[in-house]
Amino acid sequence: MSEEKSAKVISLADWRAKREQEAAHAPLPGWLIWLYCPQCNTLEYTEVQMPEGRYHKCGTLVEEAEVPIDIRAEYTISQRNLLLLQEVFDSGTASKLLGRLLRSARDNLENLKRAEEEFQRRLTLMAGRDIDPYPETWQPEEAGIRFNVIQPPGLKITEARQPQLHFGGSNEPA
Repeated sequence: MSEEKSAKVISLADWRAKREQEAAHAPLPGWLIWLYCPQCNTLEYTEVQMPEGRYHKCGTLVEEAEVPIDIRAEYTISQRNLLLLQEVFDSGTASKLLGRLLRSARDNLENLKRAEEEFQRRLTLMAGRDIDPYPETWQPEEAGIRFNVIQPPGLKITEARQPQLHFGGSNEPA
């Protein structure tokens, strides 16, 4: 009895391309560290871990909450937020009736845009390299990422970017 064996030919170039594609779309683990100063009642985030703790500029030992994240997911959501903000800027028309109110709304949108850009810069620092966002077909809901939507303009803010969720009890900021 002779058994016929079939061999599958594997192209090294195809194998490498497949591996590179998988790596480009794999989650990129990281963390955000929220810092709360109970003396000043201030919140800020950092990407720098300091296991021995840190002090606020007022001299108070800050409370820390380390939040694990998928850097690529946070970057993708932030990039989509920036696109949404740009659409709002592009579609807005100045109205003499709104005057000063329009200017303050535009300033708020500019602040949101700067915050998203800073967040992306810090994610890139955290990753130590450029970040490839997930493809356009990727949806955070399907990946199990929970978020709130800020209306208007419809920005998605993940749980990792909501510090009030990570500090409980009496130290919860107002």
